[in-house]
Amino acid sequence: MMYDADQSGKNRFFTLSTLSAAIAVTTALSGAASAAEIEEVVVTAQKRAENLQDVPIAISAFTGDNMKAMGVKTVTDLGKFTPGVEMNNDTPLQPTYSIRGIQTGDFTVGSDPAVAVYVDGVYTGRGAGAEIPLADIERVEVLKGPQGTLFGRNATGGAIHIISQKPQADDTTELNLTAGNYGRQSSDLLLNRQLSDNLYARFTASTNRRDSFADNLAGGFDTGNIDTQTYRASLLWEPSANTEVLWRADYGVMDQGSALRTSIVPTLQAEAGGTDVFGDYALDTPTIEDRDSWGSSLSITHDFENVTFTSITAYRGFDAHLQQDEDGTANPDYMFGSANFDEQTQFSQEFRLNGATDTLKWTVGASYSREKLEHLTEAYFTAGSLESFAVYEGIKAAYANSGMSTTELEDEAVKQRQLMIAAGQEGYAVSSFLYDLMMGSGMLDAAMGEGLAPLGLTAANLSKDDIVMQLMGGIAPWVAADTPWNENVLNTGDYRSTAVYGDMTWSLTDKLDLTVGARYTQDEKDFTIETAYQNTLPITIGGNTHLVDENGDPLVVTIPFEVAPGVVVPVQTDQLPLPQVALNQPFGMAFYNNGQPMLDSKLSDSWSDISGRIVLDYRWTDDVMTFVSLADGFKAGGFNSLNFGDNIDSSFDQEDVVNLELGLKSSLFDNAVRLNASVFAYEYKNLQELDLVGSPIPSYNLRNADAEGRGAELEVQWAATDNLFIAGNYSYLDTEYTRYQIIEAIGETEEEHSRVGQPRVGTPENKFNLMAEYTWELAAGGDVSVRGDYNWTDERVGSISDPARVIPDYQLMNLRAGWNSASDRYSAALWVQNVTDEEIAGGYGGTGAAIGASPAWRFMPRMYGADFTVRF
Repeated sequence: MMYDADQSGKNRFFTLSTLSAAIAVTTALSGAASAAEIEEVVVTAQKRAENLQDVPIAISAFTGDNMKAMGVKTVTDLGKFTPGVEMNNDTPLQPTYSIRGIQTGDFTVGSDPAVAVYVDGVYTGRGAGAEIPLADIERVEVLKGPQGTLFGRNATGGAIHIISQKPQADDTTELNLTAGNYGRQSSDLLLNRQLSDNLYARFTASTNRRDSFADNLAGGFDTGNIDTQTYRASLLWEPSANTEVLWRADYGVMDQGSALRTSIVPTLQAEAGGTDVFGDYALDTPTIEDRDSWGSSLSITHDFENVTFTSITAYRGFDAHLQQDEDGTANPDYMFGSANFDEQTQFSQEFRLNGATDTLKWTVGASYSREKLEHLTEAYFTAGSLESFAVYEGIKAAYANSGMSTTELEDEAVKQRQLMIAAGQEGYAVSSFLYDLMMGSGMLDAAMGEGLAPLGLTAANLSKDDIVMQLMGGIAPWVAADTPWNENVLNTGDYRSTAVYGDMTWSLTDKLDLTVGARYTQDEKDFTIETAYQNTLPITIGGNTHLVDENGDPLVVTIPFEVAPGVVVPVQTDQLPLPQVALNQPFGMAFYNNGQPMLDSKLSDSWSDISGRIVLDYRWTDDVMTFVSLADGFKAGGFNSLNFGDNIDSSFDQEDVVNLELGLKSSLFDNAVRLNASVFAYEYKNLQELDLVGSPIPSYNLRNADAEGRGAELEVQWAATDNLFIAGNYSYLDTEYTRYQIIEAIGETEEEHSRVGQPRVGTPENKFNLMAEYTWELAAGGDVSVRGDYNWTDERVGSISDPARVIPDYQLMNLRAGWNSASDRYSAALWVQNVTDEEIAGGYGGTGAAIGASPAWRFMPRMYGADFTVRF
């Protein structure tokens, strides 16, 4: 019996000496006999079709049947099953893919992803267009480590290649139906037709719907539901025995609620009626995930006598709208919503030549791409949100050395906010905050300087308490009314990339191969930022104001006082009657831009790089191969989409990763056991790190940092008998920052802000998977199978802005029981995901942390259902 081994597994850390021992053992065992064997897996990781076991690259490959058995619907789902890979995403429109700790978390469009996603050989430039339903997919290849030579830019962490099914030379129809809890309903209709002797067509229509798994206690809308439709069509024309023309097109519609993010601040949870990250929620910003995506490609392949020519021409695009509740509450005093609107199109062209002789395999190619995009970011607040922000800033300053956790500080700020409301002091925190801001910016001196200068006084001589109370006259009713406060920033981009590359494998002996490759890439980017302060603060100051000296003590001055018309006498006083001044000051909360009221920036830059790889692989026997590789990857620099302000570089440098790897690939006991392993170490220069930075108003900013990582991965599949198949994998990963850019222009210091020595966000140290499947042949024909998948993932840092927020280790178990008819016309299955209903947090923080209202999101609760398939 043949087993398809595209299942993924996890790895156990081991030393180089352990790997050497493994080589010796596998060499000795490679000739042992066994009845059952594992099916060969063909991949195209080196731009040519090869057996997975012959490719000197760390790859996890999954077939469509594997993914169906694992309950995988999207690329994100694969992360749980793949060693060294994390894809903890709560929204498909802002996904982050991490391979061996290398990722980019930027949700805007000024940067590029660090893990390249390809669909049928076509690069998808934006994450919002990369997360597609995996229906009618032949396989997905996850390539680990820098893939700069063959996959080009933005593959510093690795590459994910999604390959859809090609039209076949037959007439088939297949209908897949799924029903499950929380109103789950899914369908896949697959049609394949042979239109003539050399023309074949394939069409796929898929739908996927599910209701929310929790209730909104605030009412009005649901969130966390799913509603997608996907359509694919392809035509394969073979005008001659040596020529293949393949046209593909796809169209997708997403219309659903966005991620369910719930407050983790205890007092906010309690006042909403008992919300919980793992229970019901209360939100006031409707969550939206809308996307229309489309794409078309034309691939032409022609075989000459010793050379194969390939051309891939593609055009893709999408329109997307993502709206989220960032504070995780329905409290108007903490109102914080965000929306992102994207329009993106991209054109790409690649030409490639492949050739082979008895001792040499080679590939040369050239590619060009152009991407145009527009990204609008909106933020929704109330005046009460600004008061909450100011209270939180005050609490952080007051308890700076208390040792309190971020959640404890946030909870203390909520309690303080409630006490201030009860005491009639609403608006005091904003007024105090504005006083500090006006003093620091010189605004107060500008407003009052004309009356103070003749007396030798400055705004610093005016009592802070008096000025704050004057400010409250306009601020307090404005805050109490929770006045709406909306802001936006618009980015546009025009990105061009050109590359030429070559890669060759030379057989030095019948056992030893040398692979050398190189790619030159030139990236050019034009980028714009447009934003302006769109709201005003109702600032009014004036009236009797006490005077103070530099120590804050009462200050007496002599002023002229008119006792009668034309009669002026000197009078000593400790207060001045300041004239009433209404400023109505323009201001920005989300897009403060370091005090710049308007930005209209047009930026351009370019980056170039030569990346390459050198690989030596040695085949000890026909079934055991080891390799050592040195490879580097390149990711272009970019621009900060929310440009923080003066003296802060609006662009950031390109990334470079150099990876050294030693690997083993083996098929043992007549291919009954497949054992693949690798150990690696990399140095990461100028990684582009997203962080929430700055004061008095923080903003997201991308900085450069350096990091290093080391680890190991192990994948094992075992066809134990004709009926029993067992697989497992393990990964170990240790990452840390070795340099962390300090932005002195916003007041950062090494002592307070450096993360040198800390692990990267979102990377667990250990992770493993186990899978077992048993199949019974039925006497009447057909078969029944049962399968179990188990995953354990170590703890990891779960917040961009706070390394102390750690996601605890967790475990997940999935079960599936299936039946296939004797004719293979009918199939049915029952399945359960997250069998034990584990409560697992996916991530903490986010932009709500800026106002002291951090939310969190969770993995799915227990899901169960049934599948049914009929084939015609």
